[in-house]
Amino acid sequence: MTLTETVMASLVFSLTAAASLQILSLVSGSLLVLEKRQQRIDQLEAGLVTFESQLRREIQQATPIGDCQQAASRLLLVLQPSLPLSGLHQELTLLSSGEALQLRLAVAGLSQTRQRLYYPAAFGLCPAPSAVEVARASS
Repeated sequence: MTLTETVMASLVFSLTAAASLQILSLVSGSLLVLEKRQQRIDQLEAGLVTFESQLRREIQQATPIGDCQQAASRLLLVLQPSLPLSGLHQELTLLSSGEALQLRLAVAGLSQTRQRLYYPAAFGLCPAPSAVEVARASS
């Protein structure tokens, strides 16, 4: 093998090694981004589970009443101080009808949010509206 062939071979080897390292760097960077995103999603889910366990505890201690708006307001008053959950932006509000709670959870750096509606009637804290009432309200 001549000197020229040896230099060319080492040059080709160096270029392919550099290209391989760049590809490896891009892949590992992408994996880190995906891992951080997954951690944020897990944080959202953990916050939702924590809130729902607090909700279940409060529901077990609550006494049923006849008005769903009052039941939702009571739940809001009891659950609002239990927030904030660490590292999350959360918002617990009454719906405009006043008959349900709406929870929104978000994590900084993640476009996804978690949003849940909680109706006191579904937990037996007030009577569920009849089909006739629902039809009247929607028309």
